[in-house]
Amino acid sequence: MPQFREVQRASLLPDQIAADIMAKITDGELVPGDTLPTEHSLADTFGVSRNVVREAIARLRSDGVIESRQGRGAVVKPVSERETFRVDIRALGKSDNLADLFELRGILEIEAAGLAAERRSADDLQDMRNAISEMGGQEQFDDERLEADAAFHRALGNATRNTYLSAIIGYISSRLKDTTRATSGLHVKKDLVGTTIAEHLKVLNAVEASDKAAARDAMAAHVRGAAGRLKVKSKLAGKD
Repeated sequence: MPQFREVQRASLLPDQIAADIMAKITDGELVPGDTLPTEHSLADTFGVSRNVVREAIARLRSDGVIESRQGRGAVVKPVSERETFRVDIRALGKSDNLADLFELRGILEIEAAGLAAERRSADDLQDMRNAISEMGGQEQFDDERLEADAAFHRALGNATRNTYLSAIIGYISSRLKDTTRATSGLHVKKDLVGTTIAEHLKVLNAVEASDKAAARDAMAAHVRGAAGRLKVKSKLAGKD
């Protein structure tokens, strides 16, 4: 049985408990088919009320991570049976997981860049320009520039005119904010923001020129570059 720990009094939130349980699932301490401890047991372990635990479990159920079974309680579901897509930031501490996420990002965003070059509107281009403009002003990332970085990728996703592709690109971009913070810490002597802006500009220029091949190449170079700055071995074809 996995060993949970009591959470700090300042953090008695269902999200914190859900994240702790999810970490046990990600780390393999709880595997598909395992039953979670009872609400009463979890409440005692975390030092919270059963209502807080109940809400945490409800969130995991909503995410499709667990399901309630008659006579058994809350059971961990296999990844293949989960109805929702979820990236656990805590799991990205493992290099293989982060490499897999960057590979997924490349598969999606390279194709998205090509589609955007074919389908973009003037408003899409302006949204991308605005995001790049908001990234400027200093060499390292802060929360404002992290949001501007994510906004650029959301604007590119919107330009594909594919609702689902746009949504998943937006979701992944939001989850990668923490990895960009990590990159900033690894490269304090470099103009990290300037490097990222330059890569974004190449994507924007190709999309604006309606050059599908160039847009795909520019996005591939950006994803490889972002992976390299995090010291993640890129799985994408081409030079790292």
